[in-house]
Amino acid sequence: MIKGNKIAGLLITVILILTGISGIQCTQASKDEVRIGYLLGDLHHLPFFVALDKGYFDDAAVNVKVVGPFDAGTAEMNALEADQLDMGYVGMPPAIIAAVRKVDLSIIAGVNTEGSALVVDQTISNVPDLRGKTIATPLPGSIQHIMFGMLLGNNNLSYSDVEVLPGTVKPSDMPAALETKNINGYIVWEPYVAKSVVNNFGRVLVESKDIWPDHPCCVLVTDNEFAKKHPAVVEGVVSAHKRAIQFIEGNPEEAKSIAVKYTKMDINVIEEALPRVKYTYMIDTEAPRRFVEEIISLGENGVIKPIILPDDVGDIDVFIDKTIDLNFLQE
Repeated sequence: MIKGNKIAGLLITVILILTGISGIQCTQASKDEVRIGYLLGDLHHLPFFVALDKGYFDDAAVNVKVVGPFDAGTAEMNALEADQLDMGYVGMPPAIIAAVRKVDLSIIAGVNTEGSALVVDQTISNVPDLRGKTIATPLPGSIQHIMFGMLLGNNNLSYSDVEVLPGTVKPSDMPAALETKNINGYIVWEPYVAKSVVNNFGRVLVESKDIWPDHPCCVLVTDNEFAKKHPAVVEGVVSAHKRAIQFIEGNPEEAKSIAVKYTKMDINVIEEALPRVKYTYMIDTEAPRRFVEEIISLGENGVIKPIILPDDVGDIDVFIDKTIDLNFLQE
């Protein structure tokens, strides 16, 4: 635990990289629509795909303008900050880090927990074998990047022991990079884990749940100014989102078909991937607290290059309570 629960002046383990934003389908929204972003081919965002496919947003009288897809959560949060979208399905860490940077957002619902894994080639049999190997991760600030740092730290390794490529290879390109032997492994979200497994490019060395059981992953966020101006729209989105998760739980076979449609992956890949993902609209507020403490600890141990948090960020508990708004979920 962090003494005094203070963030001010502490080192955290994320390098914020401002990335270019591609694939944006719109820049200005009409007053009646909500611009929602998501990540490319991300099976974690299946509730969004289901809500679109089943017309749940229409049922909730919400006019959704799809923005994206984004290659990484950092880019998506940059778009939110730049007023290029109003809400988004994104990893919790990029959302938390954006809030640290004073992006005016709130996390209003969960999307999933777990659902990622470290995939490796035949040269790697265990975690110590990672020494000297080339491993790709999503951008710093992603849960996968942080959890890879946790895995290294738990096994007396550091980033200096591994050639880490954070953000160099797009998640969608990671299976191909492993197949062509440009990398020895990667850690990423589904279905890009399952794609290598099903096609025999690699095997799962460690699932993310083995690093941190029930770890937080994707969440639904909103721009606070948009939420203040259009609370009924945000309520409608959350309602459709909850309904979509309930549909996935009750209709797994049809949910698989929708996943194939929106991720463009083979059904065998989807069937391999889905058991690793836990969909939930609930948020365990202790998880973001632990996340902040973990990345601070990793930074202090030299696993990841640190940055300094602003002095005025304040107390961890106060910060988390301010960033997570469960009112829309409860309503």
